[in-house]
Amino acid sequence: MPPLSVMRLDQEIAQRFELSRRKARELLSAGRVLVNQRRVSIASREVTTDDHITLVESHPEIEVIAMRDEWLAVNKPAGMPTQPTRDRKHLSLEELLRVKHKKIWLVHRLDTPTSGVVVFARSSESAARLSELFVTREVKKIYLARVDPPMTEAMTIDRPIEGKDALTIVQPREGDLVEVEIRTGRMHQIRRHLSTIGHPVVGDQRYGSTVNAPRLMLHAFRLEHPHIGLLEAPVPADFH
Repeated sequence: MPPLSVMRLDQEIAQRFELSRRKARELLSAGRVLVNQRRVSIASREVTTDDHITLVESHPEIEVIAMRDEWLAVNKPAGMPTQPTRDRKHLSLEELLRVKHKKIWLVHRLDTPTSGVVVFARSSESAARLSELFVTREVKKIYLARVDPPMTEAMTIDRPIEGKDALTIVQPREGDLVEVEIRTGRMHQIRRHLSTIGHPVVGDQRYGSTVNAPRLMLHAFRLEHPHIGLLEAPVPADFH
């Protein structure tokens, strides 16, 4: 294999993104450059063509729900990936928060189409503690969803997903809105469980919804545990 070429960061940015070196240095000074998911501001830093570089020239304002010395809780917009995607086509919530907060650790995630509460640790020690709470199912997780057709009775769904136990508790609210508590965290658990009982999430074409909607109508509404307290993301306007 030929040796990797090494170049100053400001030069690599200018070449890779077809910008002037002055613009590259402005982005670096503003803390809007990530190299391999870490914020970098030194123009003379050496990088190679194998290094992943992300520019954050503009981004939506992320609503902060609560911030402590150990962790940060935010309201993730629908359609934004929680962490970097393989194709890197869209900036992730994690990348955007690194620009402002520099060092953060992802503790749990939401599917890209889902909005709501996401917690990030602010130190590696805190990340270990918080991750353990999620892994051991100690954090109470409540979601809101719009379903079709509407549900009229509460239901507990205890059906394995891919051979693993999965428990979902559904409580009807007004109209087609339901409140959902998940006691496990399997992939697409809410979407799959609601589909199996004939009440798919509105806008979820993958799991049987035939209703047109601006997005997947699923929202991570509340997280609760003595260590983090009660964290709520306001109900999105398109849920009303």
